[in-house]
Formats: sequence, C-alpha cells, structure tokens
Amino acid sequence: MRKYARPHSKKQMGTSLRVNKKLLVTIVAVVAAVLVVIIAVSGIAAQKGFESSTLMTSDTIRVGIRTDVEGFGGVDENGNIVGFDREYIDAMLKELIGDRQKIYEYYALSSQDAGGSLKYGTVDVALGLLTSGTDKTKGFPLTEPYYEDNVVAITTAGSRLEKLSNLEGGTIGILSNAIASDDLAEYIEEKKMNYNPKDVLRYTDYESIRMDLDAGRVNAVVMPQAIAKQFVAEGYRMLAEPLYSVGYSIMLPIGQEAVVTEMNRVIEAFAKDGTAQALLEKWNVQ
Repeated sequence: MRKYARPHSKKQMGTSLRVNKKLLVTIVAVVAAVLVVIIAVSGIAAQKGFESSTLMTSDTIRVGIRTDVEGFGGVDENGNIVGFDREYIDAMLKELIGDRQKIYEYYALSSQDAGGSLKYGTVDVALGLLTSGTDKTKGFPLTEPYYEDNVVAITTAGSRLEKLSNLEGGTIGILSNAIASDDLAEYIEEKKMNYNPKDVLRYTDYESIRMDLDAGRVNAVVMPQAIAKQFVAEGYRMLAEPLYSVGYSIMLPIGQEAVVTEMNRVIEAFAKDGTAQALLEKWNVQ
C-alpha cells in the first residue's frame, strides 16, 4: 500500500519559505566572502609576482621597438628611436616603475625578431604592430591591445575592385605575419564569398606582395592599415571598406604574466585619462 504525504498547512509552508530564504541569503553571503578572499589572495600573489619580475629587479630595462612603420616607430637624424610606440611604452614604464632608478636601452626590431629577442634575453619588452593569433606571437604573454587598427585590402592603382567582398574568381593574399589568417577566414565566411580560405596566398614580406600584385598573380592583399599606408604611398590603392579590426599588444618573455596584468591596468587607465589619445594625436596615428 502506497503512503501519501499529508499536505502542508499554510503556516508550515510559510515557515519553510522563511527558512529557505534565510539559508539562501546565508549561502550567498558565504560565497561572496569566499570570492572576496580569492580575489584578494590572487591580487597579492600577482603583486608579488610583479615585484619579483625582471622589469622590477633588473637595473637595466631593454625595450625592442619596430622602427619601420610611420607614426608608430622610426629613427630620427640622431639615431634615436621615436614614435607613438616609444612614447607609449615610456609613459607606461614610468607609471609602473615610478622613481626607481633604471637604465633604459632601446633596440630597433623587426616584428620577426621580437620572439627570438625575448626568448634569448636580448630585450625584456617588445612592441610594434604585434597581434595575437600569428606565429611570431604564439606562446608569448601578450597584453590587451593598446591600439585598435583597421584591417584593409590593397590592390593596384588600375584595379576596378572596390570591395574585397565583391571579388569573384580572383585571388586573395594576406600578410600572414601581421594578422591572423583565421580572422580573414571568418570574414570570408561571414560575407558568404565564393572563396575557399585555404586558397588564400600567405605573404611574409612586402616585396613578394608588390611583385605578385604588379604581375596580376593576386588581386588584393589583406593587411593592417598602418602597413597599407606604405603601399598607398608607393602608388597602390587601398579598398574603401575596412574589413574588421585588429589590436596591437605588448609582448613579454614567457613567465611574465604578472607584468602583463599590471600593464593591462595601465592600458585601461591610459585609455580613460586621455594619455593614449594625446600620443595618437601627437604622432598622427589615427
């Protein structure tokens, strides 16, 4: 014979609800307290990691900067590295290190040299159009982007192509050491282009791009706008429609995640207080 539970009275149900509410409030309070402790402990650990980092313990800080992109990095008549990236990292290091006495050394790097220079200790920090998702940044700690740039396509001056998404039956290239190929594949899929992303030609140097564009072996090549401006100055044409955006990050040696955390804090602060915008305007990087 089955036994059936006797229905609860309204009084019993009210008491039960009050007990459940009190229990829920208690559980929420305990969870919140635990989260606060975890965050505090994590913050202390991160700060200790930062204080013991090479950036803070070394007497000399070596910074590698790309010097072949107008506005971002170059070398003046006295041989000094100048540009937005130089002044941005200077401002960041001042914010992070304060009045501690340090010697700062600056090295001109190509983007391809950045990983090796960090790995073998030639530099402690590297920046200059470095983006996530590329072979040259794979495995290294990267900050959040300190600058967002458009990704565009360039073609020859005589091409009738106006938008990359209008390309039918042609050939697309990508400067693959500057931006991630997966992002272009997503764009192709999003625009429903009749094009297989596997057929995209991958370039790692400017000269090959020039030769293939001039010979008609490729119809358009995708790259960051900062680099595309150099091709425009040489007589090539930038398609009117930006495809998507890409972020430039600061790259650090493996094991320097605590420094990345602190740098991210400064990147956010510079975006809010106008420091980044003032430097962008000074170096005409827009």
